[in-house]
Amino acid sequence: MSEESSQATSFTSAERIRQLNEIDQDVSKLIHSAGLAIQALTNAKPSTPSSEVPDGSLESHKAQFKDATQQYFALLSSIDVRLRRQVYALEEASVLAPDPVSRTGDATGAGAAGGAGAGAASNPLDISWLNSRKDTVGKDKEAELWAAARGFVEQLDKSASRQKDTTKSNSDSEMQVD
Repeated sequence: MSEESSQATSFTSAERIRQLNEIDQDVSKLIHSAGLAIQALTNAKPSTPSSEVPDGSLESHKAQFKDATQQYFALLSSIDVRLRRQVYALEEASVLAPDPVSRTGDATGAGAAGGAGAGAASNPLDISWLNSRKDTVGKDKEAELWAAARGFVEQLDKSASRQKDTTKSNSDSEMQVD
């Protein structure tokens, strides 16, 4: 209920700028938490002191990663909600033209917009919305990594079989000498 009453009140320009500044500070926290999550996936010791002393075990790394990703997604959700409120305020002030597709946020609205070019002229946020749903880059990189891993395993298999063959031939020659 308090959220509805806060939406009904009108904010001054100074308050809006303060809110945007808070969002900006949270974006830096978001990047920091992403860095902590990536750092938890490595063997590096954390640079920031935490409540727990990391012992370098797998469980410790898992706990650090879980904490960092939870913080990341909580911040991301909070930033998203507050930025949407700012956009709605700009639409209400007639600074931005209202866009029904961005308010619904469903995939059917994007298809009705007539492609990537049609929606981009009415609202600059549409491009980022469409790009965030394009997942071919990740799939292409995954396929590339799997191919590289397959090649690496085949190379290891070949070198292991060569080593086995040379060991076998050396043992055969030793048997003949005896």
